[in-house]
Amino acid sequence: MGMTALNILADVLYDLLKLDGQNVYSRGEYDITKLYNEHRNLNKHKPSNSSNRFRGPWGGAWQNIHNTDTAVGDDIERIRLTRNELQHSPTYALGDTRFNELCDITHDMLRRFDQHNRPKKLYSCRFKEVLATIISDEEAKNVRQQFECKMDTG
Repeated sequence: MGMTALNILADVLYDLLKLDGQNVYSRGEYDITKLYNEHRNLNKHKPSNSSNRFRGPWGGAWQNIHNTDTAVGDDIERIRLTRNELQHSPTYALGDTRFNELCDITHDMLRRFDQHNRPKKLYSCRFKEVLATIISDEEAKNVRQQFECKMDTG
């Protein structure tokens, strides 16, 4: 999941920002947090269940987003929440149940973005490839270090 959060989900937000006609820097200049803030400031794709949020349409927690909330803004919020859950985990590990839940949420979300963003290589296919990859201990260590670097700088 860590590789997905660092790569595919950020690519989704970056591609969406480009589709919205924004002048953007190169992809390497953005992480998920910066991309989320760009979308939030642009305010083009508001989350649909905004009445349940404390401070306007953006922010909130998982319980504020229902399975039936499938607007682009809802999925932008899901990306933020997924990223936060992965990055703020003290062990960089998920239990099997939560891992499966996040995989289902992410897969559904990526299928919607496949239709909206129309990427050359489908995000959902990239996600399946990541899940099919057996990750070595060294690769897991590298992902963990990337998360730690992001935490230190952002």
